[in-house]
Amino acid sequence: MKITVIGCGNGAFATAADLSARGHEITLYVQEEHSKNFDAIRENKTIKATGVGPVGDIKIYEVTNNIEVAMKDYELIIPVLPSFAHEDVAKKIAPYIKSGDKLFLSPGSTGGALVFAKVFRDCGKLDGVKIAEVHTLPYTARRVGTDGVNISLITDVMYFAAFPAKYNQEMYDLIHPIYPNLKMMTDVLETGLNNGNGTTHPAPVVLNAGKIEYYKKHYHYKEGITPSVGNVIQLIDDERKNICKAFGYEQIDIKDRLYDMGYCPKKDTVYECIQGSTDIFLPLEGPNDLNGRYLVEDAPFTLVCMASVAEVAGVQTPLMKSVVYLASALKNEAYWKKGRTLEKIGLDNMTVEQIKHYLQEGEIK
Repeated sequence: MKITVIGCGNGAFATAADLSARGHEITLYVQEEHSKNFDAIRENKTIKATGVGPVGDIKIYEVTNNIEVAMKDYELIIPVLPSFAHEDVAKKIAPYIKSGDKLFLSPGSTGGALVFAKVFRDCGKLDGVKIAEVHTLPYTARRVGTDGVNISLITDVMYFAAFPAKYNQEMYDLIHPIYPNLKMMTDVLETGLNNGNGTTHPAPVVLNAGKIEYYKKHYHYKEGITPSVGNVIQLIDDERKNICKAFGYEQIDIKDRLYDMGYCPKKDTVYECIQGSTDIFLPLEGPNDLNGRYLVEDAPFTLVCMASVAEVAGVQTPLMKSVVYLASALKNEAYWKKGRTLEKIGLDNMTVEQIKHYLQEGEIK
């Protein structure tokens, strides 16, 4: 297919290299303000790939920071972005979106597809547009130098849904040949509630904040997730499962999800699962300060979103809220205001039943 990949980070490089190596015509688009992140590959249009995915010098069809080039000729758009970039990118591409367009957020994290849908609706561009997402990146990957990427794992399973969910099967049939490891979920709220970053990232950073700031050298999983921190993660995940239950979704425990995705061995506790991930989690260095995405993305954009959705369903999330309040204090930020609120994802002033109708049909009841 002709695919426009949007992004300049680890995931975008991995996606462009992997899909190019498998014969797709990839245009890699990076916004002008981030162009320095891909200057090294703009001239020769080559990504040097290592690891368990494609290996070698992978030629990319087009590398550009010109949005008109990126949005000119495509069959599929794949935004590979952190949560805090979703709204800005959606607004930037909205003028070029037309009825029949298909997007695949890789990942949608928590609420990503809903953010794009709201922006497109506000711009009068949502009609006939189909937006799919998965709950996590297809790869564990890290940029290497200025023109390379190392893929250390290809995710075994990715939870998948479309917005509106009435297009689940159509979008699944489109994406499945590219990523055969998809598991169909009910809708994009279910995929978003299964984004594990909200459980495994912010709380350990908050609980290790002093150590991170003092030593400026930290291994999040190896050092930061001790038995007691693992207990906190499990209890936050229990809150997340209660939200899933309230909406009628499958309640997938964090330990089962990590195992199914290929990240960790099957163990009795979160701590044992993480410490058993000797090839994937334990070697990952960082965050080495409090500005990393584990805190500044996953507290305001993941936990705020989950806790806000929980309130609609009458589910109590005291630990999620505590982590957000502490993260806000650590960063001196108003995360409950600037984070991913119900208004940001277009679900404000709705009941549970109205939300479920909207997710299925794409219409506000």
